Amino acid sequence: MKIGIFSDAYLPQIGGVSTASHLIKKHLTARGHDVYVITPSDPKAEAEENVIRVPSIPFVSAKRLAFMCPPMIYKQITDLDLDLVHTQTEFVMGDLARRVRQDLKIPHVHTFHTLYEDWLQGQLGEGNASKAARTFIRRFSTKFCNSADYIIVPTQKTEDVLLAYGVTTPLQILPTGIELDRFTAAAADAESRLQLRQAFNIPQDAFVLIYVGRISHEKAINEILEYLPQLIGENDDFYFVLAGSGPQLQEYCDQVSEAGLEKKIKFIGPVSPDEVPRYYAMGDAFASASRSETQGLTYIEAMAAGLPLLVFNDDCLKGVFEEGVNGFSFDSEADFRRGLTSLMADTDLRRQMSDAAIISSQRFSVDIFAEQILSIYRTQINSYQKSRTADGFQSRKLKYFR
Repeated sequence: MKIGIFSDAYLPQIGGVSTASHLIKKHLTARGHDVYVITPSDPKAEAEENVIRVPSIPFVSAKRLAFMCPPMIYKQITDLDLDLVHTQTEFVMGDLARRVRQDLKIPHVHTFHTLYEDWLQGQLGEGNASKAARTFIRRFSTKFCNSADYIIVPTQKTEDVLLAYGVTTPLQILPTGIELDRFTAAAADAESRLQLRQAFNIPQDAFVLIYVGRISHEKAINEILEYLPQLIGENDDFYFVLAGSGPQLQEYCDQVSEAGLEKKIKFIGPVSPDEVPRYYAMGDAFASASRSETQGLTYIEAMAAGLPLLVFNDDCLKGVFEEGVNGFSFDSEADFRRGLTSLMADTDLRRQMSDAAIISSQRFSVDIFAEQILSIYRTQINSYQKSRTADGFQSRKLKYFR
């Protein structure tokens, strides 16, 4: 098969959409298929085979915004003779994919990664997103999804939202897979764990709570930062390490410095994808207060590295998280404190939850994900070809009887 992955976010950007796009390309190519990624240009990007870059400009949160696709690049894309387009985002690249789909008369699969209402609320604060903005988001999301032939959603939470919006295109829940072996191998590398801790002046026997991901408002990192001062005062061997970059990185760094906690709360900054498993492995538990996740890919990565979860109680956790088995959830500071204290105080409990976390992550193998993606592609291509054949026959029959 020849597949076109259209995404407004791709490497070197770090995030769930970039990761999903890269994994599809990598693992379907390994299975003998021709997979092309069409994405905005990025001055930090390294040359990569079968990646077509559309001219772009800097956009919010270190993202890139593509221009209208130049005719030469559009011809380059259509000359690929694709069998199917798979969009990962709904914006410029999504619109480009719809043009290609129409011109080549091929099926269009879309993965709905982001709940934009939650994202907007995270950016503006609770209750600050206007009714008009929410209405626009719902209509925009619905219109795009209903223009596709098939929709993939990562969780039941996302499916419920789209159905409530009025999406009528067939939907399938398919969580994005991860390369489990990268994370389990990092967790088993005790020397690497020691080296990283030494590099950031963290004692080997300290308890490290880790966060990996974007440093931005919608991740609600500020809540965890507000919970920690008292805990840090009561526990000298506690550290909170945040690996990642984003628009609020400097703001949160300043907040921690003003509180005099920079020795206990450490912002690592951007981390290359190859290094991400090592940063999970330096931790003892993973924390997130985000409400904007559709799947929470970092939660699964953390579990694959053997980390118990300490996460906000969100619908995206269904099928991933088991309360008291592979971690604790929280709705308040008291819940957060209770869960963290239990993990810090009870080594046996932490070990049991670590084992359970690894087991929980197994069903998110990238190999399972790749095979299911291929099955969807084959079904859509076959269905589309049958539909076109039937339409062509009907058209010829009508012409004959005229």
